[in-house]
Amino acid sequence: MVVSTTLNYYSLARRRVVPAYIHVERCWPKVDKLSPCEAGCPLYVDVPNFVQAIAMGDFQKANAVVREKNPLPSICGHVCWHPCEDECNRDVLDKPIAIQWLERFAAEKGNTTKPLPAARTKEDKVAVIGSGPAGLTAASDLVKKGYGVTVFEASSIPGGIPATVIPNFMLPGEAIRADISYLEALGIKIHTNLRVGKDFTLASLRQQGFKATLIACGAERNEGAKIPGANLAGVLPVMTFLQDVKMDRRPILSGKVWAIGGDSIAIAAARTALRLGASEVHLACLEARGDRSQPGNIPAPAWELEAAEREGVQIEPSLVPQEFTSKTGSKINGINFKRVMPLTPGVKGKIYRTVRGFPLVEMDGPDSVYSVKADIVIYAASVFQAKRHIPELGDLLGTPGGKGKDAALQVNKDTFETNVPGVFAVGDRSGTGSHIVEAMAEGRTAAVSIDQYLSSQYIIPLKESRVELTIKPEQVPAYLTRKPRWEMPRLLPAESVKTFEGVELGYKEWQAMEEARRCLNCRMCANCIFERGHICKETGRRLLV
Repeated sequence: MVVSTTLNYYSLARRRVVPAYIHVERCWPKVDKLSPCEAGCPLYVDVPNFVQAIAMGDFQKANAVVREKNPLPSICGHVCWHPCEDECNRDVLDKPIAIQWLERFAAEKGNTTKPLPAARTKEDKVAVIGSGPAGLTAASDLVKKGYGVTVFEASSIPGGIPATVIPNFMLPGEAIRADISYLEALGIKIHTNLRVGKDFTLASLRQQGFKATLIACGAERNEGAKIPGANLAGVLPVMTFLQDVKMDRRPILSGKVWAIGGDSIAIAAARTALRLGASEVHLACLEARGDRSQPGNIPAPAWELEAAEREGVQIEPSLVPQEFTSKTGSKINGINFKRVMPLTPGVKGKIYRTVRGFPLVEMDGPDSVYSVKADIVIYAASVFQAKRHIPELGDLLGTPGGKGKDAALQVNKDTFETNVPGVFAVGDRSGTGSHIVEAMAEGRTAAVSIDQYLSSQYIIPLKESRVELTIKPEQVPAYLTRKPRWEMPRLLPAESVKTFEGVELGYKEWQAMEEARRCLNCRMCANCIFERGHICKETGRRLLV
């Protein structure tokens, strides 16, 4: 498999700067492939090297390697969906390396040290509108390239959705603050409580001397359910609900609570409801249970569903709400659902589509109707619009503009430049945003494009092709020791639902080192172990003991 990346880890310069941690220069001439964990990471974090640094007890080096490519390791260490682990070759032997948890460990150990400010080598200034993952990643890359970078955030705190919505028991505030303070120490200026179109415009930024602007200010949100009874008291929009809880404006809940939706936001809301006093919490969603890679199944990761079920949330798949009911006409007391199934040829009925476009159809018959009692509904379905609202240029530029397509911001999805010279857009404003780490990858691509624009170069995507190193089961030698994966220490469910503090407690040093020692270090060692049948003393001490 050939993987296109935007990075080159194999240059002679990098060989001198970043050594292989358990080997010497003799191994480097044979390194010509990409570890699958690197290929699976949208940021192409140098996973093998930071994991090996942890295995050797060099935690500061591990943090430095992670931060080379990931400016938000504390955030990602808690809530990244870690596609790198899905690709890990260790899965052929027993279970994948806990890369996300090791990244969190590296960040926590390295957060005590702040970086020196990045050298300002260029006169040009860049404005970034929005301090979410995409905007902060672009800002980090640009300040490292020598530009002056200022971030403008509409909220009172920087960090975007992770800072204002994701509950503290999933993503503690100190983890967000650690990443933000690190970036500020690099030299990024962050201004809060400033909204584009109200407090400033792109035209005013140009007047202040900003030569390029990146728009990374988040998604348009669909806060309301479009079904009968949605205006009843007790029907809560999920974003408002979670934002209030995040800002310590916590409502007291009781009785039966239903969260409607199948993504991570819905699960966060359901788990939050338990902590606010609900006696019973159900999560109903359009999609079916199963492998999330299939578009007809629940999009939330399996481990998030498992965490919710451990705490007592009851998952009710393949349901679509038809009506919120009330006995008094003002307060909700029930929900009428219809059951749905995958659309097959010849089947007739009302059709629904999942967030990924998979068609489902209402079932027929008396068993197709499912009515339940509900004291509170947290509506979390289709929170982010599938079709993004792109702002009018007049609103952004502060000048009169027409309406319609000609007046809208148009975005190149490969380079993220727009139809306005010097203006770039990423994430939800470009209509392409998704998971945190994918939004960060877009921010990185945009930073490259902005650098090209300010350097008077052609704006083109920078790619290189490397062969991904994969291991087949028949290649695994019998003498390799099977080692259990070190699971994350966490609170017991009975205790976790009583607190808004972090549920996952983090590795101790010895646990992190033991987990890191399971790494096969594919890019460095697989050529010898799996293709030549050799194993050296250093690798043997790590893998065979």
